[in-house]
Amino acid sequence: MQSPPHDPGSALAIRTQYRQSQSRAARLRLLLGTGHELTQLPLSQMRQRAVQRACAFMAMDHGLLLEWAADTTFRTIASHGSHERLDLLASLAQPPSSEPQWLEYPGSALPQVLRVPLRGSDGVVFGALLLGNGVALGTPDNEDIESLQLLATLLAAHLENSRLLEALQARERTMSELVHRLFSAQEDERKRVAYDLHDGLAQNLAGLHQRLQGFAGRCPPLPSDLANDLQAILDLARGCVGEGRQLIGGLRPHALDDFGLYKAVDKEADRLRDAGLSVDWAEHSAARLPGNTEIALFRIAQEGINNILKHAQASHVSLGLMVSDDRVSLRVEDNGRGFALEQPIETNGTCHLGLAAMQERASLLGGHLSCFSQPDGGTRLLASVPLPTHGTHS
Repeated sequence: MQSPPHDPGSALAIRTQYRQSQSRAARLRLLLGTGHELTQLPLSQMRQRAVQRACAFMAMDHGLLLEWAADTTFRTIASHGSHERLDLLASLAQPPSSEPQWLEYPGSALPQVLRVPLRGSDGVVFGALLLGNGVALGTPDNEDIESLQLLATLLAAHLENSRLLEALQARERTMSELVHRLFSAQEDERKRVAYDLHDGLAQNLAGLHQRLQGFAGRCPPLPSDLANDLQAILDLARGCVGEGRQLIGGLRPHALDDFGLYKAVDKEADRLRDAGLSVDWAEHSAARLPGNTEIALFRIAQEGINNILKHAQASHVSLGLMVSDDRVSLRVEDNGRGFALEQPIETNGTCHLGLAAMQERASLLGGHLSCFSQPDGGTRLLASVPLPTHGTHS
């Protein structure tokens, strides 16, 4: 069989098409590989790999990824190449135009530089990808520069998301600190008010009750209607003394300061017993805990008991307090009517402010609060917080 005649023009066209295919494949690998690494690698490693990929794609041996600050100074967030030439490349890092620039510096250690802008979602340039080469190359074609601009667009979106995430995390830290200060100020104010009530109003009420009792004991026999009135006054005074003590205990329970979390929660559970509910402790520990841990968990238990009394219509409550070397868990569970908790606690708005406050108290200690409930299925609160090393004490 006779071979077809050799056609130099066809061979040249085939080689040209092959090189174009290779070039398109390289551009596709650049974008796909970088896009994959954006989601797979840690932040600093991803930026470094993106600069290395850009240098390899353009056959250039030095690269910088820069971000500009509000005062037009910049910071380097990734680099590739020798320190001496990177310093030279950085000296060329003036805020770039909104389009890629191919710059030539004959006689320089980096005779050719490609500067590609990083634009935010608002179109404002906030950084640049700079590539330089120690040996003069041919001017890159438009398709290569467009591919590099697409890479820069991917990087810009990623960097912008990272900045937004950092700002959000800083805001959350600030909010947590404010909430912590609010809770601390609230506890200080409760303690002050409790002491003021104890030393002032509560003492006066107790004195009034004693004086009335003394007066009633010295009174001659009274007509029945007056005797009934006097007894009603005595009962009212005694009730005021009891309510005052209960109020002081709710503001700053002495049992918490004197005996620890278990005794304080158990005394708080007397409100449940007084309301006719049965209460049992499935497990408990009398170990003393750090002060901020005890008060936070006590407030969580107090709020849980308040909710049971107000809403649960329960007949039985089970409590639990487990303390290990590195963690403490508090459980408050009832057999009441429950409720539908279809969303996470923190997204339920004003519907579950009490739950949100309890969760915030736990999170400020580095722990978490879980709430399990369903209609007619009761409610279970479980707060778990870590303990610092040697955090418990007898």
